Amino acid sequence: MKNIQKRILKLGRVEDFEVKNSSIIFFLIGPSLFIYSYFINNYGDENVRIEGAREFFAFLFFIASCLPFIFKKKIKFFFGWIVFLLMLLFSHYVIVLLYINKFSIQFLLGFYVFNFGAVLLFNNRVFINIFLVTIFIHLLQKLMISNIEVMVFNAVVSSFSICFVFSFIILSGSTLFRTRIAKLNKALHKKAKAKTLDLEKKAKDLEEKNLDLEEFAFVVSHDLKTPLRNITALSSWLKESAENNDKVAINTNLELIEKQITQMDLIIQGVLNYSLQNEVSSNDEKINLDLLVKDLIAVNKTDKCLITIKKKLPVIKINKSQILQVFQNLIQNGIKYNDKEICKIEIDYTLENNFYIFSVKDNGIGIEEKYHEKIFKLFQRLDVKTMENVGIGLSLVKKIINRNKGEIYLKSEVNIGTTFYFTLPA
Repeated sequence: MKNIQKRILKLGRVEDFEVKNSSIIFFLIGPSLFIYSYFINNYGDENVRIEGAREFFAFLFFIASCLPFIFKKKIKFFFGWIVFLLMLLFSHYVIVLLYINKFSIQFLLGFYVFNFGAVLLFNNRVFINIFLVTIFIHLLQKLMISNIEVMVFNAVVSSFSICFVFSFIILSGSTLFRTRIAKLNKALHKKAKAKTLDLEKKAKDLEEKNLDLEEFAFVVSHDLKTPLRNITALSSWLKESAENNDKVAINTNLELIEKQITQMDLIIQGVLNYSLQNEVSSNDEKINLDLLVKDLIAVNKTDKCLITIKKKLPVIKINKSQILQVFQNLIQNGIKYNDKEICKIEIDYTLENNFYIFSVKDNGIGIEEKYHEKIFKLFQRLDVKTMENVGIGLSLVKKIINRNKGEIYLKSEVNIGTTFYFTLPA
């Protein structure tokens, strides 16, 4: 039963260009009906009319022409049925007019023109076949009960038979043409959609790059300027120490300069890693996270640092370099900002609504709630005394997670510990 319903609904589906063409024709039929009626009533033989029928059908055609503006995109799913039923109803009305006007030539010409137009408007063979067969049967029935001459009877039957044959010829060509147009239309729609998505992606990338450029300008003006100033000051001290031949001071100043250079190198490397995330192509591959994280644990684990995985981590499809940086940064943060005698880090995950929710829990110093958003921003650091911290790690993690359609957030208690959560598609 459901299959039959689907087929019936599918018959009424039309393309956007067919909706537009049919609605324009419907809009023009109303005035054309009145103009044609005026001429045959005033410049032909006396005709019999069905009172109010002409106005009724003109109104129906006008309403049908307005439907695409009311239903918009939804109309294309059933507009084929409206076209079919309205044209079928009007054709049968014209046959009744033919009959009561004794198959007058004026009405007969209008009838043939309308039938040709109807065949061209229909969007499938089923509608055309039903239309032609029912019209032919109805016309034949009216001819049989009419009192017209045999010559007129034969002329009408033969002329309509010719129209019938030509309609099928038109049908073959128009159906093929419609199929081609529909395929081209779908292909163009897909291309346009792909282009739109591509442009949206490029616009988003451009926006991100502009933000990165602003952040980079901040680095140059602030974060890089500080160690440069320090190096300038230390160079002056080094000169004085050299003049005084103070070897201890010279070594001390050289060590401080080396630390400032290391700090600059960390900042530049961090900026490079962060910026490169925009250039990483979608080289996704199936990654066994359990093995990847165990390798990281082997590198970071010490007697005073206990890192555990609560349960076996899943295999996911992602860029290996990116997911490595995520876990590496979160594990190293847990170690770096830990004031306990034994540093404990616990890694776990759950699966909810087709998303993996990973967690990296530590027993470190914790983070106040007012800093929960700040720590994910580029060059925002809470511990300015730590030389290795340049405020890039967590912003890099957030960028990677967001680019992979995930989110990152945290729960933390000061002096108890922090748990970072991040989601990735399953």
